[in-house]
Amino acid sequence: MRLLKSKSNNNGFELTTFADEIPPYAILSHTWNDGEVTYDELVAGTGKNKAGYAKIHFCVNKAAEDGLEYSWVDTCCINKLTSDEVSTAINSMFHWYQRAAKCYVYLSDVHVPEEVTNVQAFRITWIEAFRRSRWFSRGWTLQELIAPAQVEFFSKNGKRLGSKISLEKEVCAVTAIPVAALRGQSLDDFSFDERISWIAKRTTTVKEDKAYCLLGVFRVFMPLIYGEGEEHALLRLKEIANIRNPQSLQTALFNVPFRRDSDFVDRGDILAHVDKRCSRPAGRAALVGVGGFGKSQLAIEYAHRVRQQRPDTSVFWVHASNSARLEQAFSDMADRVGLCSHPSAAIDTVLAVCRWLSNEANGRWLIIVDNVDDEIAIESQEDGQSMPLASLLPQSDHGAVLITSRNADVARSLVGRQQDIIQIGAMSDREAAKLLRNKLGDEPSDVATQLVNALDCIPLAIVQAAAYINRLGQRMSILKYLGQLKGVEGQVELLWKAAPDMRRDGKALNSVLATWQISFEHIRQQRPSAADLLSFMSFFNPQSIPDFMIRHYTDNKNKEQGNLLEKQANGENDDFEEDVAVLRAFSLVDTKQREDEFEMHRLVQLATGVWLKAEGAK
Repeated sequence: MRLLKSKSNNNGFELTTFADEIPPYAILSHTWNDGEVTYDELVAGTGKNKAGYAKIHFCVNKAAEDGLEYSWVDTCCINKLTSDEVSTAINSMFHWYQRAAKCYVYLSDVHVPEEVTNVQAFRITWIEAFRRSRWFSRGWTLQELIAPAQVEFFSKNGKRLGSKISLEKEVCAVTAIPVAALRGQSLDDFSFDERISWIAKRTTTVKEDKAYCLLGVFRVFMPLIYGEGEEHALLRLKEIANIRNPQSLQTALFNVPFRRDSDFVDRGDILAHVDKRCSRPAGRAALVGVGGFGKSQLAIEYAHRVRQQRPDTSVFWVHASNSARLEQAFSDMADRVGLCSHPSAAIDTVLAVCRWLSNEANGRWLIIVDNVDDEIAIESQEDGQSMPLASLLPQSDHGAVLITSRNADVARSLVGRQQDIIQIGAMSDREAAKLLRNKLGDEPSDVATQLVNALDCIPLAIVQAAAYINRLGQRMSILKYLGQLKGVEGQVELLWKAAPDMRRDGKALNSVLATWQISFEHIRQQRPSAADLLSFMSFFNPQSIPDFMIRHYTDNKNKEQGNLLEKQANGENDDFEEDVAVLRAFSLVDTKQREDEFEMHRLVQLATGVWLKAEGAK
């Protein structure tokens, strides 16, 4: 939360961001007009001549009178050019108003004559303007009235009109909100329809905000999808708000075999992007990247967030590394939802689960399909009939599917749209260092940064390194580990080590090199020419692999095999592009901004060399 206070020289204001232990603060409630001071203007020290500057000055000064150093004003404390910050602020707004020490309502259309010194004695001078104030007609001010414990009303010229308590009769008459709600009674005691009625005569500038301004009133957290329309936004709100129904809380299932990781490090807005896609009707999203980059860990965290924020949503985890595990996953789902599974007729079980998922009466659901790298199917043992995975995932408005995969092509076939694929790369330096410190405890930031950089900020490599250091205790430190990483042999030895991790699939390989070699083997079996190209590319500087040399290598190899002229004659000389597409689909190489060069992670290059050596290619 970003709070505002006067500068020490009283020449303007400054902003301070608080993550935890937020100090007491006052908060401003008002209606927006032309000339509001923005975040950028406040930071730059401009905007002092704008009309909205007076509101900020009023709030900060009034807070100081009440012994409060900090204030919050929405116009300048939120950077509205950052969509993620706006989304976070809107979802947090009710809570921010709720925990404010004071809420000052600034009524820009109510004026009390300056000669009136006893405002209460001369209510006739302002009470009608108060009742007609635009503030009572705006959507966002509903929660600003209900949430704070102490609400005080002020005229445009700063005269105190009264409080939510002293003006209770007038406020109730204007808003039709029950006295009990104004006095702090739990909003859960009021029905959905009753709470919706409080907003009926209010308006918002953006139509979807008619729903978003109610998030706190219903204790709902949901992504903002501007463009969905008021009707759909209210429908989403109602669906999520129904979680307050105890019956729906009892029926939701959570079939995820991994506990939440207390050391999890949020990685920018990745999960926000996932939630935005999966919150849409029949939403789908895919996390795609090299093994060990944290796709499954992100999916696990998302599963637990859905459970926490939307207890009415059933969450199912599907292991999909092969057909046998896929069959078992659907059998487990059948058991959890109370269906009879058919051990000798896997397809019958799958179809029964699909029917259950398609039935809207069974509530909302999320299916996480983990580690699907191949186009797998479930086959009937009786007649050989098969059903590909893509046909097993219902496209129901009340359901969503999240995929994790090394293979972008497979992921695309399951989600349907390129824009629903979220590429997962290495962590940032800050994220990686935080993960290492979470696993090891407080460590000097400089050595932590050195180690995560040596590991290319790859999550699995960091977790395994931390496990190794922890296991050896005082006999091993970050500096000693860094020393052992020097040289290829040391890197190979350490990156082959594997430590058990309860938040990884028990059948998955835990060492970094072993994880990547799964991808290498898959490519070798499916497209040997792409594996050969990867082998050749591993001999170059990983950050600067020239396109022309790789292309020349492919052409020469085709000439040696005597098929280049034939392919050129048939217009089929696309081996190179197809091979590159496969390697890019598995996130093993990428095209640089200069499109005449490729790049690969340094540790991917190292792993490729180890694989080649094991295969006897060197």
